[in-house]
Amino acid sequence: MQKHLAWLPVTGLFGVLATANAQTPPAAAGGGSYDGNNRLVSSANLNTTYTTRKGQTLPCPSRRAGPLHITNGRIRYTTATGLKVRGAVGPQGELALQAQAPSKWGAQPIDLSVSGTVDTGGTARVRQLSHSCSYDFVWQKAAR
Repeated sequence: MQKHLAWLPVTGLFGVLATANAQTPPAAAGGGSYDGNNRLVSSANLNTTYTTRKGQTLPCPSRRAGPLHITNGRIRYTTATGLKVRGAVGPQGELALQAQAPSKWGAQPIDLSVSGTVDTGGTARVRQLSHSCSYDFVWQKAAR
């Protein structure tokens, strides 16, 4: 009988942990309230020129990114040059994004840093930085 009583505190502890775990709501995926298709409303160059690998100074062209899509906490858009930018939306609307090169880019390294935010009103702001030209983009959620 004493052997069985020795296990009582251990089984009680597991029971309490299981009950606490069952009552904890699941962590919300960052995107639910941010989900939707967003149209580009603003595009701004951050620099007017850049220097090529050969030392030439060239103007930065105006660029327009494709539509921005948010579904279940995942975010994506395509740059004007064809890079696919993918990432996640955090619980406070913070965006963590990475560029993925299409096959035409081959072994060329991608030097693109992308970050931003989205608010509950559906406005997404992204800064896209690279070794050449950098841009700020703003998208607005399309009306349903």
